[in-house]
Amino acid sequence: MSTREVRLELLLGRKVRDVDGLVAGRIEEIRADRSAEECYVRDFLLGPAALIRRMLGEVTGLPFARTMRLGAAAPICVPWELMDLSDPDRPRVTVSRNALTRSDRD
Repeated sequence: MSTREVRLELLLGRKVRDVDGLVAGRIEEIRADRSAEECYVRDFLLGPAALIRRMLGEVTGLPFARTMRLGAAAPICVPWELMDLSDPDRPRVTVSRNALTRSDRD
């Protein structure tokens, strides 16, 4: 598989479908690691919980946010190797949405 560049900001908010064509969620956050001068995508976070996390950041871990149930659910986590971006306008995961896990934090 060749290395390919994709404009990540254009992926935010895109619906992701699974191998069965079912919606797994929308890309709301992309986590990456920096190595020297390059960044490598680690995983994609999907769903409303990922959006809340992106908008509110670490606030969701504070006591008042827990009282309001902000960030109560963990976002769906898709490892980069399971994301098919061959058509960036229609991202897909290579497994069933039921096989995807949820991620609490980094």
